[in-house]
Amino acid sequence: MSKFKGYEIVKKALPKDICKHISDYFLQKRKVTDILFNSRYQSPYDDINGIFNDKQAPGCFSIYSDINNEVLLTRLRPTMEKVIGKKLVEAYSYCRVYERGAELRRHKDRPSCEISTTLNLGGDPWPIFINNTKVILKQGDMLVYEGCKYEHWRERFDGVYCTQVFLHYVEENNSNLKYDGRHMLGLPAFFKGRKLNNDR
Repeated sequence: MSKFKGYEIVKKALPKDICKHISDYFLQKRKVTDILFNSRYQSPYDDINGIFNDKQAPGCFSIYSDINNEVLLTRLRPTMEKVIGKKLVEAYSYCRVYERGAELRRHKDRPSCEISTTLNLGGDPWPIFINNTKVILKQGDMLVYEGCKYEHWRERFDGVYCTQVFLHYVEENNSNLKYDGRHMLGLPAFFKGRKLNNDR
């Protein structure tokens, strides 16, 4: 029987070389997306390559359901199930590159984030607080938590950058929230609740 009490640290959940590769990928994607927006090759209303106006962390590069992270979402599901002792289905992934001065406001998550993890991909260490407990993750470590139950936040960031990926799951009996309402993993947020034209 699982001894999961609402949040738990998993050390070395992902090898450092893989973390560095993914972190470098998002640092480069942040630069490319910034150029696309500033040169007006990409509409400010187009979030498929990421955004800089996330309400929880304004100014930081964020991206919903990057395919790289959606693959990671499936890869780490067995680890998540082992920690909490329950069967899970994937909901969605999210990534942020935090920069100096960033904060993550105190909040609880929405229903599609029933069981979540924040995984440190790289950069300067930056504590996350959950249920008034301070947690410091090294590169490759992840915090598994029930984000809908427990408030969590980060105080002002004084480092240069910190890349974190968030992987969100729901319990198997909540399969109506599977893939966050999308047809499949990897699709952007605007596919929530839509059917594809080639559905069979």
